[in-house]
Amino acid sequence: MTALLADRRRVRRLAGRALLGLAVLALTATLAGALQVREVRVTGTHRFPNRDVETVLRAALGTPTIAARASELRASVCAIRWVADATVRISLDGVVTCAVLERTPVAVAQDGTARQLVDREGRMLAPAPPEASLLELDGFGAYPEERAGVLATTGALERSWNGTLRRAERLGPGSVALEFADTPFPVLADPKDPQSLVAARQVVSAWRAAGNPDPLRVDARAAGRIALAPAPPAAEGGE
Repeated sequence: MTALLADRRRVRRLAGRALLGLAVLALTATLAGALQVREVRVTGTHRFPNRDVETVLRAALGTPTIAARASELRASVCAIRWVADATVRISLDGVVTCAVLERTPVAVAQDGTARQLVDREGRMLAPAPPEASLLELDGFGAYPEERAGVLATTGALERSWNGTLRRAERLGPGSVALEFADTPFPVLADPKDPQSLVAARQVVSAWRAAGNPDPLRVDARAAGRIALAPAPPAAEGGE
């Protein structure tokens, strides 16, 4: 009889534990269904639209908060071209917050009619707005490495010419036409040789000092040689 009572007590204990486990599972399932991702909030955007990030994060809407993965959402956000980094957090009440670090556009790449913002590494970020007043890079669409090379030497080119670079057009391998602010003619150069612009500037200064009008262009692509294309003489009598 004693053994039978002990067995009954053991069965009741096991049954109680099983019922408690089922209750916990039911409560967990209920909470998982109730605590779903319901809202996304994005901060840190200044130059680029929030909607690009919000569109990515909205894929998590309706997902139970315990099943949503912040690391996966962060990876998806960082796949956006203009996003440098992002921090994603998911609260138990179903709010996804994302703080974005943007890439900085430094130039506009022109390829036909398409205009794209690019960062210092030459990475395409997003379509450029019409009012963007940045360095223009023309003709580098099929040559991203050369575009990145020009961007990498922009500072050296500006220091060598002592002017602000406004536009660079690709003419061929190792050959670009540079347009500087306050310089009314293009300067042809190899972007990998910014030092050649120092000599080109000196030649132009001497040319002007001799009373000559500004040339049509200056060519500094040949090592050790600067070529000027003189402007045509003004027609006599205003003709």
